[in-house]
Amino acid sequence: QLSLELEGFCPHTLVERQGLLLPGSAEHIVRYRKRYYACLDTDALRAFQADPSRYVQGALSQATRSPELIHLLRLQEHFPGASISEVMRQARAAGPLPVDEDGEQMPGGALPKPMQDAQMQTVTHVVDKNIDYSYEYSEWALRRRALQLANLRNKATKGQQTVRSNFRKQAETQVYPPRESGTQTGVVAGTEAPRMVNYIKGLRGHPDSEMHIVNLTIDPGS
Repeated sequence: QLSLELEGFCPHTLVERQGLLLPGSAEHIVRYRKRYYACLDTDALRAFQADPSRYVQGALSQATRSPELIHLLRLQEHFPGASISEVMRQARAAGPLPVDEDGEQMPGGALPKPMQDAQMQTVTHVVDKNIDYSYEYSEWALRRRALQLANLRNKATKGQQTVRSNFRKQAETQVYPPRESGTQTGVVAGTEAPRMVNYIKGLRGHPDSEMHIVNLTIDPGS
């Protein structure tokens, strides 16, 4: 029975399909650098034989991007820092195991380092602003401003007044709005039409009794 690398998973599928794990076939086993790899099918076997180092390094790169593959594919020799034995050795070298309230040793290595919250505050503007908003770097803009100032030296404000407007003064006019008026009569009159009402007689009583319709006119003004 051969000891297969990558726990028997196909290296071609692992690299080409971004970490997909498919078990290799016992009929497609290839040897590379005294190690045996199982491929999924004939096409995967041919691609691995064409460039085996590409797929071996690609499997290690895929394990780097997905650390859970390190222990699943038994790649601890390529990642010594992720080996469980190495982690336990570093924990033993760091110090004795912590003890709980009952006096028993707790797993996980030495006591964790104490953590605390820290805050810091800096000045919003460390360097004072010295911004000259009237500064202009363009030579043409400076020339344009110089021409404007030169033109202002030749400008003057002029005004004139005629004889008729000399004695003119302001005039105001005020009007009185009309008063509100109203009229009210002392008699209130109205009309209402008579109301016609029909009554049916004989709906109750003996079955042989005859029904009669009675017309009643109600005059509200009477």
